[in-house]
Amino acid sequence: MKYFYDDEHDSLFISLRDGEYDESEEIYEGFVVDFDKSGRPLNLDISNASKFVDMHRLMQKMAPEELETAGSIPRR
Repeated sequence: MKYFYDDEHDSLFISLRDGEYDESEEIYEGFVVDFDKSGRPLNLDISNASKFVDMHRLMQKMAPEELETAGSIPRR
Protein backbone atom coordinates (compact mmCIF):
# COMPACT_ATOMS: atom_id res chain seq x y z
CA MET A 1 0.00 0.00 0.00
CA LYS A 2 1.31 3.45 -0.91
CA TYR A 3 0.03 6.89 -0.02
CA PHE A 4 0.29 10.02 -2.16
CA TYR A 5 -0.71 13.35 -0.64
CA ASP A 6 -1.13 16.61 -2.54
CA ASP A 7 -1.22 19.32 0.11
CA GLU A 8 -2.00 22.04 -2.42
CA HIS A 9 -5.30 20.30 -3.28
CA ASP A 10 -5.69 18.48 0.06
CA SER A 11 -6.10 15.18 -1.76
CA LEU A 12 -4.98 11.79 -0.46
CA PHE A 13 -4.55 8.94 -2.94
CA ILE A 14 -4.15 5.46 -1.46
CA SER A 15 -2.91 2.76 -3.79
CA LEU A 16 -4.13 -0.52 -2.33
CA ARG A 17 -2.49 -2.80 -4.87
CA ASP A 18 -1.32 -3.03 -8.46
CA GLY A 19 -3.81 -3.99 -11.12
CA GLU A 20 -5.52 -2.94 -14.30
CA TYR A 21 -7.96 -0.06 -13.80
CA ASP A 22 -11.50 -0.47 -15.14
CA GLU A 23 -13.84 2.05 -13.49
CA SER A 24 -14.37 4.41 -10.54
CA GLU A 25 -17.26 4.99 -8.19
CA GLU A 26 -17.83 7.78 -5.70
CA ILE A 27 -18.94 5.84 -2.63
CA TYR A 28 -19.35 8.91 -0.42
CA GLU A 29 -18.96 12.59 -1.20
CA GLY A 30 -15.24 13.07 -1.92
CA PHE A 31 -14.37 9.35 -1.63
CA VAL A 32 -13.70 7.68 -4.97
CA VAL A 33 -12.77 4.01 -5.30
CA ASP A 34 -11.05 2.71 -8.44
CA PHE A 35 -11.87 -0.88 -9.38
CA ASP A 36 -10.22 -3.47 -11.62
CA LYS A 37 -12.07 -5.52 -14.24
CA SER A 38 -13.03 -8.11 -11.59
CA GLY A 39 -14.62 -5.42 -9.42
CA ARG A 40 -11.89 -5.49 -6.78
CA PRO A 41 -10.72 -2.15 -5.30
CA LEU A 42 -7.38 -0.80 -6.54
CA ASN A 43 -7.20 2.72 -5.15
CA LEU A 44 -8.99 5.20 -2.93
CA ASP A 45 -8.91 8.94 -3.62
CA ILE A 46 -10.05 11.24 -0.80
CA SER A 47 -10.80 14.91 -1.50
CA ASN A 48 -10.52 17.36 1.41
CA ALA A 49 -8.48 14.66 3.09
CA SER A 50 -7.46 16.70 6.12
CA LYS A 51 -11.12 16.73 7.20
CA PHE A 52 -11.03 12.94 7.52
CA VAL A 53 -7.39 11.99 8.09
CA ASP A 54 -4.78 13.36 10.50
CA MET A 55 -2.15 13.90 7.81
CA HIS A 56 0.70 14.68 10.21
CA ARG A 57 0.06 11.44 12.07
CA LEU A 58 -0.18 9.44 8.83
CA MET A 59 3.14 10.83 7.63
CA GLN A 60 4.83 10.01 10.93
CA LYS A 61 3.73 6.38 10.78
CA MET A 62 4.62 5.67 7.17
CA ALA A 63 8.02 4.45 6.04
CA PRO A 64 9.55 6.79 3.42
CA GLU A 65 9.03 4.25 0.63
CA GLU A 66 5.29 4.11 1.44
CA LEU A 67 4.65 7.84 1.25
CA GLU A 68 5.12 10.25 -1.61
CA THR A 69 4.02 13.85 -1.44
CA ALA A 70 3.33 16.63 -3.91
CA GLY A 71 4.11 19.67 -1.82
CA SER A 72 4.79 18.56 1.70
CA ILE A 73 3.68 18.37 5.24
CA PRO A 74 6.71 18.62 7.49
CA ARG A 75 7.42 15.48 9.50
CA ARG A 76 7.59 16.12 13.24
